[in-house]
Formats: sequence, structure tokens, C-alpha cells
Amino acid sequence: MYAQGLLDEGAELNIRDIEKGFRAAALKDGDAAFRAFLSSIKPASLECPECGAPLKKIAEREKTVVSLMGTGEFSRAYCECPNGHGHFAPCDDIIGVDGTSFTPGVRYAVSKLASAGSFEWTSGTLADVAEIYVSPKEAQRISESVGDAIEAKNQERIESSKRPEPPRSDIGERAGPAARINSTMYIEYDGTGIPMTRRELAGRSGKQADGGSKTREVKLGCIFTQSGLNKKGEPVRDKGSDSYVGSIECSEKFGWRVFTEARRRGMASYRRIVVLGDGAKWIWSLALLHFPGAILIVDLYHAKEHLHKLVHILFPQMGDTPDILGEWLELLESGKIETLVEEIRKVDGLDEAQSEKARTEANYFEENAERMRYKKFKDMKLFVGSGVIEAGCKSVIGRRLKQSGMFWSLRGANAIIALRCADVSSNNNDLANHFETGGKSTHRASA
Repeated sequence: MYAQGLLDEGAELNIRDIEKGFRAAALKDGDAAFRAFLSSIKPASLECPECGAPLKKIAEREKTVVSLMGTGEFSRAYCECPNGHGHFAPCDDIIGVDGTSFTPGVRYAVSKLASAGSFEWTSGTLADVAEIYVSPKEAQRISESVGDAIEAKNQERIESSKRPEPPRSDIGERAGPAARINSTMYIEYDGTGIPMTRRELAGRSGKQADGGSKTREVKLGCIFTQSGLNKKGEPVRDKGSDSYVGSIECSEKFGWRVFTEARRRGMASYRRIVVLGDGAKWIWSLALLHFPGAILIVDLYHAKEHLHKLVHILFPQMGDTPDILGEWLELLESGKIETLVEEIRKVDGLDEAQSEKARTEANYFEENAERMRYKKFKDMKLFVGSGVIEAGCKSVIGRRLKQSGMFWSLRGANAIIALRCADVSSNNNDLANHFETGGKSTHRASA
């Protein structure tokens, strides 16, 4: 052996190069065996997928495929329909390479990488690490196609979820043999903007100086569960319980998307359902529509942020009123929202801008009072912060779709969002399931 010869000669070894040599040899043999296996696959029956008539084999033809082992050809039957429905290569359908030269294994690798990074990064990483050569454009086509397929599956589930069920009003607190007595399901959702192409932004208003927009909002939802407490008696998120859904779509459609995922996760079997979010009205509108009776909680840190900003505006010289913020925060955390609202409205000597801000914030706390009973929620051993979805907007959406120089089409963004959510969800196997078989074959195989 070559390596043994180097050892005998006492030469200085470059183990990395030798390792690559062994890998290349193994892949060469594996590629030959894999292509021989593909060539041995024969359809159990040759029938036209359009009319069911027996197909007529007219030739054996070679097809070049890119696999995890390399690039090469395999042989398969090429047939035609006697009724004029066209030509078919049934084995391509069975293997999963109909209309593509990339095997399911390669497409899965591309999709996993493209879920995490740009198409250029995906292409380069595959070449550097695995010596699989897929151009950035091919990586885009493959990953967006997989994302489209995952989203199509999502839409099937959503349509199924719209079938009427008996009305429920008890999902906030439930007990009984069918309930997971010590378990709570949390539902969080929020929005974050991503950069879009000019065509996708035409006619849309935004925050730019000219009244236009550079972004569109991705709505992201996260569902996770809590079954226990830590040594301090604080709630702990169940490991591996996170699942994400997201899309650029209106609130009505997104509401059904979140509801569908909650139902898929077995919402009916949980003792408590909690919806956590900031004070945005659309969040609570969807919660009341799809999760009647759920425990609704305004994220404590958003509420604190409102108070900090309000005190800064009402008392610009904080040195003169050192106790105001602390007193108001204490009222907030103890859930005494009515008292807090009274204190805000009692402040006098304000100019017009300060008065308007005080009225706005007093209304904010008043409208959300029942969602801010933080002492009560903590006594119930519930989370009161929506940090999971806040982090998700950054890690799930921002890290992939808000990189420098990226501008998305609506279709491309939603395809990658679907792919990304499937990939990062601990409680969702849609990406892996898409590649369990080579393709949606109408032909049974024999080897």
C-alpha cells in the first residue's frame, strides 16, 4: 500500500492528504457499486401514469447523476405510451431523479445547508467538505423546490384544520384522564421584517423617508411545552419541544397556520394552553379566535420597556424622581395594573406631548390588565417572558434571511422560511420525511 510505503521509508506524513486519498478511493468504489445498484432496479410493472396502459420499452438509456459518492452514469429503461401520453423513464421516478440529476441524498445535503446559509455558502461548503459540486443557482433551485414541497404539505394540514370541530372554551385550565396534568403548551408569535426586491415592494407603504418600504413582515410562531420546574421552582422548557412555523402572509392566514401546528402537537391533551406575546392587538385577536380560554400573558419585558420609556418622557430629570420607576415597576410585577394606571394618570404639570404619551401608555396597561397579572402567573409556575420567539425572530429568520446583500422574492422567501422552520424545529421531521423515499413513484421497484 502507498501509505505503508511511506511509513517504511520514514517519510514525513501529511495525514490530512492521506485521509483524503483513502476517502477518494472508498468513494470511487462506492460510486461504482451505487450506480450498478441503480442500474439493477427494474420496475415491477411498466404502466403509463396517465392512462394505465402498458408502456413499450424502446431503449436502455444512460443518465448522469450527482450522488454523495460522485458523478457518473447508470442505465435504465426508456419507454413510451402507446396512447401518445409521451415518453417515460420509470426508474427515474422510483429513484427520485425525475427531472433532476441530483440524487435525494445530495438534495437533502443541499437543503440542510441552504436552510442555514446563503446559496453561495452552500455551494462552497459542499465543494470544500464533501467534494460535491452544486452551483449556487442549482442550490437555490433545489432548496426552494424542497421548501415549496414542505409548504404544500403545510397547506394540506391547514385546510384539514379548518374542518369544524365541537366548540371548546376550557383549554386554559384542564384536568382529567385525557389531560397531561403537569404539562403546559406555550404558543408565541411575533413579526420581523426581511429585505425584499423592489418588485415585491411596489406600492407598499413603510417607514422610509419617501413613505416607501424596504421590507415585508415575516410572521413567526413557536410552540413549546413545559412539564417541570428547576431547583428554584422556576418553569423549565422541555428539551426538544420547540417547533416553528412562519410565512409572509396576512394575520388571518397566519392564525390558521399557528392553530394547525398547535393541533398537530396535541393541543387538546395539555392541561394548560398559554399564549405569550407583546401588546400588539393582532396577537390577542388571533389568540381569542383560535385559542378561546387560553391563558394570555403580555411579555413582562415588553411591559417593563413601556414603563422605562414612559418615565423617561414624563420625568426627563430622573435624578429628581429616583423612586418613581422603582415604584411603578413594583406595581407592574405584582400585577396591580389598576393602581399603576391611576399613578400614571395622576402625574400633572405635563406639556401636550407628555400628556398624550401618558394617555397612550395608561390605555396600553389598562387594556392589557388581565394579561399582566404577573404575580398570579408566577404563582402558577408559568413563563411570563416571550424570549423564545424574540430569539427565534433573530436566529430562525434573521440569521438566514437578513444577511448582507440579500433581497427576496415572495415565493423564494416563503420557500426558504418553510425549509428553515422545518429544519430548526426539534418537534418536526418534515425535511427528513421529504427524502424518506426517492420520489412519489407510480411504479413499484424490483431489483
